[in-house]
Amino acid sequence: MESSKLKMGVTSAAIALACAGVTYAVLKYKHRVRDAVEALNYLTIKTVTTEKACDEVVQELRKRTKVHQAVGCDCEWVTEHGKRQPVALVQLSTYDGMCGLFRLSQMKTVPKSLKDLLEDETIYKVGVAPYDDGKYLFLDYNVCLKSTLDVRHLASLCGYHAGGLASLSKALLQVVLDKSWRIRCSNWAADELTNRQTKYAAADAHVAIRIFVNLVEEHYNGRLFWLFRRNSDVWSNINDLCLKYADVNFKTKQKPKRSDGMIKEVKDGKIKEVISKRYPHATRSKPLYHNCFLEAPDGEQLCTCDNKKALWYVEKGLADIVLESPLTVRLRFEPAGRSVGDVGRYYQLHKENKCVVCGSEHSYIRKNVVPREYRKYFPEIMKDHSSHDVVLLCVECHRTSNIRDQAVRERFAQLCGAPLAASQNHIKYTEDADCRKIRSAARALLQKSRKHVLPEERRRQLENILLQHYPEQDEVTEELLEEAANIQVVFDNPDYECHGQKVVEYYLQREGGLLQLEQLWREHFLTSMKPRYMPQLWSVKHNEERLRVRINEGRISEEDIKLIGLSRWL
Repeated sequence: MESSKLKMGVTSAAIALACAGVTYAVLKYKHRVRDAVEALNYLTIKTVTTEKACDEVVQELRKRTKVHQAVGCDCEWVTEHGKRQPVALVQLSTYDGMCGLFRLSQMKTVPKSLKDLLEDETIYKVGVAPYDDGKYLFLDYNVCLKSTLDVRHLASLCGYHAGGLASLSKALLQVVLDKSWRIRCSNWAADELTNRQTKYAAADAHVAIRIFVNLVEEHYNGRLFWLFRRNSDVWSNINDLCLKYADVNFKTKQKPKRSDGMIKEVKDGKIKEVISKRYPHATRSKPLYHNCFLEAPDGEQLCTCDNKKALWYVEKGLADIVLESPLTVRLRFEPAGRSVGDVGRYYQLHKENKCVVCGSEHSYIRKNVVPREYRKYFPEIMKDHSSHDVVLLCVECHRTSNIRDQAVRERFAQLCGAPLAASQNHIKYTEDADCRKIRSAARALLQKSRKHVLPEERRRQLENILLQHYPEQDEVTEELLEEAANIQVVFDNPDYECHGQKVVEYYLQREGGLLQLEQLWREHFLTSMKPRYMPQLWSVKHNEERLRVRINEGRISEEDIKLIGLSRWL
């Protein structure tokens, strides 16, 4: 009996200790997780409604971004009857707690100082979905928000799988954001913002920059070389980590990357590691450039080319092989032109099989610097020697470049009155729903009648659909079914206007013609991707230099010059 009482006492004591431990853990967690008002009471918030105040706040923000080269960024707007109104508020915050709330709804225009800051490529604008905020700023105020960085990219890189800013804030900063619908959907264009609105707006921007800094440090903290590098070295080379994510929209369905196959799921503020089912994609490593040489009859080098092209000349009896390795082919006829100046020497250079942006030699695909949707409408004279605008990118850089190209397409859409295929009026083909219904009914009757399994009631329903369309018919015949089964369903959209074609037509009427359009795309590639391994002699004005050579040699007609949109050259 005494033994039983002793055991019961020990068990009761163990249970009591366990309960005390759980209670302590809960209280400790609650104490650790704080709401934004308490946790961020150190913020210095400046509400801006005038150009003078804007200049002062922007200057202060720039001073405080020198270390981390980033600001937390967010935007607010009002939605009326389901329609978004222009951006009313832009929030920017530095890591040390300086927050500027720029009330665009209270200012007639976006002050130059703010516009310059938002368009400054050297300062990252970090947050959740800042790329989307940039699209709205461009549509509403013609401000091109540059170097946006979605912190979810870094969260994924560090192994987190988070749903949004509030989830990341709670898990990484132990700060609970106020996400009540009453504040999120409040009137951000009101004459005066409430105290709750002000703190909400500042908190969203500030936790973004805090999360950004935490994730960058966590990323490097997991690497051995962090032990041998000073903190200042990391931030002075922040582009090594962040550049590939700049202005790249985050896909919410993508899985975080971890070499050990594990991911961190964030739920209810807790971090849990689970096994990922994501498998790596196969990559292509086969060389694309063979660097064969093509020579003129006198032995002068003309250009490099691939094996297939070189051997084509030989098979057609137009050239002879003069060297096996590297394969060198000499033409039997005089070419139309020889290599002249840097523009000609460019085609003689050895081409490297590696990504021109990051230098990766393991996987690469071709990238059209001037997208084909525009170039295909160029005159033939500008399509010659288009290899200059074809470079190699690794899979990741190619994806990033294509995403960043979209911002340029959107600017062209507005500038040239050439909408992208985002609405019914700008779709090349339309589908008639009634015709589709008739065709489906006819095909169902044809198929089922042959199998004799169609229920009578369903058969009558399908026949009624056909007879309504063919009122002159009294009954459904085999001939009627055959005709209805092949009825046209897809039609050309008479209101369709091709985006690429309209942009080309626009520049044909402008000073600089198509060369200007071409150069804009090349400049965009250089500024958006900052490639470190571009071929020597690659030039933004390559085609202009090449065409001038042809004009001097008398190998271009006045008609061709007009086609390019360069009548001033005549």
